[in-house]
Amino acid sequence: MPKSCLDDFDMVNLLIYIPIVLFFLIILSAICTKIITQKIKQSIPKFGKTTVLEDAEIHWYETGQGRPIIMLHGLAGNLRNFTYALTERLDQDYRIIAIDRAGCGWSKRSKPEIATLQEQARIIAQFIDKEQIDKPLIVGHSLGGAIALALALEYRNKISGLALICPATQTVDKVPDIFRFLNISSPFLRFFLAHTLSSLFGALTRKDTFEIAFAPEPVSENFSIRGGGDLALSSNAFIKNSEDLVFALSSAPLLVGREKELDVPTKILFGEEDQILDVKLHGEKFAKLSGAKIKILSGKGHMLPITQPEECSAFIRNMLNEISI
Repeated sequence: MPKSCLDDFDMVNLLIYIPIVLFFLIILSAICTKIITQKIKQSIPKFGKTTVLEDAEIHWYETGQGRPIIMLHGLAGNLRNFTYALTERLDQDYRIIAIDRAGCGWSKRSKPEIATLQEQARIIAQFIDKEQIDKPLIVGHSLGGAIALALALEYRNKISGLALICPATQTVDKVPDIFRFLNISSPFLRFFLAHTLSSLFGALTRKDTFEIAFAPEPVSENFSIRGGGDLALSSNAFIKNSEDLVFALSSAPLLVGREKELDVPTKILFGEEDQILDVKLHGEKFAKLSGAKIKILSGKGHMLPITQPEECSAFIRNMLNEISI
């Protein structure tokens, strides 16, 4: 057979085999994602209560007695971010309620649009009413800080104040690198990636992702399980975290610029070397605009509820001491 014919034959075979190989790789990745998701659910089970609301189911953990504190976690987080080390430092004196935000951890939400900051705040307000929690202090970490601000602006009469830890308070022009793969607007593409590549990719990059989130501090021991870090690797978590990011980015401009309307006692705790949110933009600028007091921890990063539980507990106690009952 002439060489040109052989070349044509090889090219045809290559064009046939490439799609077949890609198809089987996708199938194999989907199987890996399913296995990883099942293992995650087994290793990080529910351990709290569930409250059914109109369009969400909230999984939450309660410990202690006294003045109530509600804790809201950040993007790709869950209530274990607080139960890892912080809740035990407060529950002897206060009633601590750590929440899996709607759609996150073991909580559920009925539709993607509930991921806007305003809708997530509405759900927290409904939760407060349903559980008859009297004027809780809201502790918001990272994205949970943005939701706490929305709650304070729209439902001020339901809360006593805000203790914000490394909060997202301004619009984000550049999504942090570790979250960039979540910035997917297409529901179809989000679903496809969630059930094929997300868990495998997440498992392969987990070490680097954790290190960036904690930097410059070391990753805390057993954060994957005890801190709930691995929950973000499940296929459902990928979908919900992507929705959280996309809808937070689109809804944040409706909150930014309303700092003067903030009418509840507010304090901010930030890590000086936070690699996720800029302390000058989200901390110092917001403090100047809102009049909130800010404390900056030298040499510390973004995951303060886990790495600096003593500082966080003291910050929260001081906040409560300044709020009249």
